[in-house]
Amino acid sequence: MLAQFHSWDGAGIANNDRIRCLNIFVNIIYDIHPDTNLYSNNEYWPQISDTVLEGVNNAAIPAYLLDWMDTVYISGQTHGTCTRIYGESSFDSLQIVGDFIVVNIRESTILKEDAFDKYGIPKAVFRFLNRFSFNTLFSNRNLDAYDANQDSLLDYTNILIRNITKAYGDLGPGSGYNRRGHDGIYLYNKELFLRSVQCVGDGDFFHNPTSIPTHEISHNLFGNNNFHTSGGNHRGDGCSMPFLPLQGGYGLMGAAGSSLVCCNGYERWRMHWKHPQAVDYISAKDSSNTISVASDICKENGCRTFLLRDFITYGDVVRIRLPYKDSITSSNQYIWLENHQIGQNDKLDFLQHSNTYDCRPQGMSGIYAYYQVGRDVLEGTKEEVWDGLGRDNLRIIPAEGYFDYVMVLDAYQLQCVNYDSHAYTFQRGMENPFCGAQDQQWQLYPAAEDTVLYLSAELPMWRKRIDTTNIDMNPTIGDILDAFSGHARLNMGTNPSTCNTPTCQNHVVRLHSLYEYFKPNFVKYNTAKIYLSGLGIELIPQGENFLVRVRWDDYEITNNTRWTGDIVLKDTAILTTGNTITLAQNRTVAQTTRDHETGLFAKRTKWTCENGSYFRQDSTSTLTLTENSSVVFESSSHYDLYEDARMEIHAGCTLTVRPGAIIQIKGTIEVDSGGVLILNDTAKM
Repeated sequence: MLAQFHSWDGAGIANNDRIRCLNIFVNIIYDIHPDTNLYSNNEYWPQISDTVLEGVNNAAIPAYLLDWMDTVYISGQTHGTCTRIYGESSFDSLQIVGDFIVVNIRESTILKEDAFDKYGIPKAVFRFLNRFSFNTLFSNRNLDAYDANQDSLLDYTNILIRNITKAYGDLGPGSGYNRRGHDGIYLYNKELFLRSVQCVGDGDFFHNPTSIPTHEISHNLFGNNNFHTSGGNHRGDGCSMPFLPLQGGYGLMGAAGSSLVCCNGYERWRMHWKHPQAVDYISAKDSSNTISVASDICKENGCRTFLLRDFITYGDVVRIRLPYKDSITSSNQYIWLENHQIGQNDKLDFLQHSNTYDCRPQGMSGIYAYYQVGRDVLEGTKEEVWDGLGRDNLRIIPAEGYFDYVMVLDAYQLQCVNYDSHAYTFQRGMENPFCGAQDQQWQLYPAAEDTVLYLSAELPMWRKRIDTTNIDMNPTIGDILDAFSGHARLNMGTNPSTCNTPTCQNHVVRLHSLYEYFKPNFVKYNTAKIYLSGLGIELIPQGENFLVRVRWDDYEITNNTRWTGDIVLKDTAILTTGNTITLAQNRTVAQTTRDHETGLFAKRTKWTCENGSYFRQDSTSTLTLTENSSVVFESSSHYDLYEDARMEIHAGCTLTVRPGAIIQIKGTIEVDSGGVLILNDTAKM
């Protein structure tokens, strides 16, 4: 019988562990290559240049130690951002505290026996520590305190290095790695077991709950690099991903790319963290705010109404499984809804850097939404629970919606968080609710001569321009347009919509540094089509809470909209009086090669009304086919064009009516010169 694994057992740290970390802060004294020390002296962690000061806890003690991690866990009174973020995320189930050793070590001491890199420096540090007496290192605590199960393995160590760089030291500020398992390094009689190594620089990383130390610790909860998500993904290896560009978001795995600094509901679900009064790991209050009810729903559950209180405080959340996908092997997709009462909940719940940079807003209170693609198995074999297909499997659904963005050459120096000079701006263009981009994903902008999608085309959005207004608050890590802060209604016709998100499983092939390109893989897990459905979501503010009404018969399109992609109608869609659907060409990158028909990295738009579906255009509504798009009515589909309604088929566009389709025309179908109308025999008109 195969062993059973559970996601909440963690990948080194379980969901309810009591961890006492040994935190080793390392300050390099550059006595061989002083020119490589690029760090300044500051109030947070002073530098040392005097080689005589090599030692332990003897100089340059960081001022922020207790602001980062508590030495004792007191429920409701946690202070250090690291201790607090895991306590708030887990409702006090996971308690992480620790103690601190500061090591000032000469560069020459490391180089005597080890390489000056992320592997050699930790080895040298522990060899150096073993020179000192036990009481020098642990005057107030027994070493067994860091070995909870008394197996002679130190449970968790963090090595935080002040002043190394990627060029010399193998890690730059804000980067790190996590090493799990036995590696033969001992501190006295205790072997290291779980060890993270980071370069934290000389600044104030303790202010940031989603800094690199949190990300590396979280690897031991969620898994290896295949579990990078929520803004914490990177191109360090060739893992398969369901989306082409890197996705932003928020969560314990978010790191530098996270928008909010808190956890998300997907992470709580995987770790089985729930509020003591919650009925399930995905739950909310009923509409009258009386009882806790399960809120993980699908179409078969029918129409439901929930009350969402503050997510961080109570854990209330709604997850909706989307009804259609391309095949039985395609990954399931879900929409998550969370109420984040930013600024009202007294929690670590705000846009990253807003507590240290005036240019960054705190964030808007309201509903934050995102897609989950796949990775919905919590129990099973090791390969099922920690699969290799879901890296970066969460995608933000911003209240702002999705658009085609255009790269504009624009030289400027950003005056917010990232103070580098930049050469481009992304101009928000036409709305594109099905296939468009949003600012928390990296933008793909291939060169005009490229026929395949190269990694060099992937760029973050430092500046967003809406009309003539520049938004310079680093929109790539979120802005005030993300949250649904007031009354909102979403269905198939809105932007954003309630339709699924198209996926394109891919990995990056590395020929050499100048020619890294995207290549499709595991295509059977994709859902490349956009399925229209009757899923409707209404968000109604109730003071600091939100009523969430979910229905499955919301078929009315009550606004003008622009649709692109491979669109499929399986049930009903009604274009209401006076509104227009425009089928147009997608201009956001959607595939890995340039299409020979469109000349873009996207195919022509096609809308298929399948067998048994029904599409109706009410009076004075218009369906406009532009840019070589097409509509197909399959056998047994039904189309009603009411009086004074119009379908316009522009040049290069096609309407096809298959045998057995039923179309009833009281309005006007206008076919321009160059447009095509194909009526097969046995079609009923």
